[in-house]
Amino acid sequence: MGLLTAELRKLTTVRTTWVITLLGVAFAAVGAGFFLFETEFTGPFTGTDAQIAAAVDNVGAMSPVVVVVGLLAMTTEFRHGTAGRTFQLTPSRTRVMLAKLTVGAVYGVVFAAVGLAAVAAVVAVASIGLDNGLEPGADTFAAVWRTPVGLALATVLGVAIGALLRNQVVAITATLVYLFLGEQLFNQFFPEVARWLPFQALQALYASEETMAAVPEGMLQPLDAPVALVVFLAYVAVAAVAATALLRYRDV
Repeated sequence: MGLLTAELRKLTTVRTTWVITLLGVAFAAVGAGFFLFETEFTGPFTGTDAQIAAAVDNVGAMSPVVVVVGLLAMTTEFRHGTAGRTFQLTPSRTRVMLAKLTVGAVYGVVFAAVGLAAVAAVVAVASIGLDNGLEPGADTFAAVWRTPVGLALATVLGVAIGALLRNQVVAITATLVYLFLGEQLFNQFFPEVARWLPFQALQALYASEETMAAVPEGMLQPLDAPVALVVFLAYVAVAAVAATALLRYRDV
């Protein structure tokens, strides 16, 4: 518990964590508004299950934010040279890594909870004046439970990648380039392969019917949500095990 408390303190006392988190929550709320307030791309908000689920999916779409926080949680130790002191106080590097992974997962769940609260506020505002009120159903509840699960795993993946690469600039740059460029190129030229890549699998968790309706036909070919969750979980598990194993034997 002392180790977990120490890792949690490291994460929450860094100003960057708060700034990135607040920006992520704000973007999630703005993205939800796109599906809730009538625009030239969307019809009027009628409070249907599909519309609410699409709004909730915007919290999960902030997965790059939690991945970056996970990267920072690990690479900051090496950037500022505090990793050596951490390993002196807790000689078991496996325990340190497990603590960081656990705190990363907790952060992902907390981010999801705050994001869902922000989206709920936007939904409440958008529902003012609706004749039939809100009609949440199976799609909404599925989106709600998938959000904290996906974001917790995404943060854990960020921590693992940070432990593997260690250099903060390289880790953040390489991860974001791969996420926003690498997988997109695969998606454009090899869509059948791209759907099995890690962040495409994660994105498939949040591909509700209403969300996919806003995407040009053929642009995305997501996996079914249960399959996507298993695929992404496998990537996270491999990365976490590899990071833990290498951390035990590499010099600080």
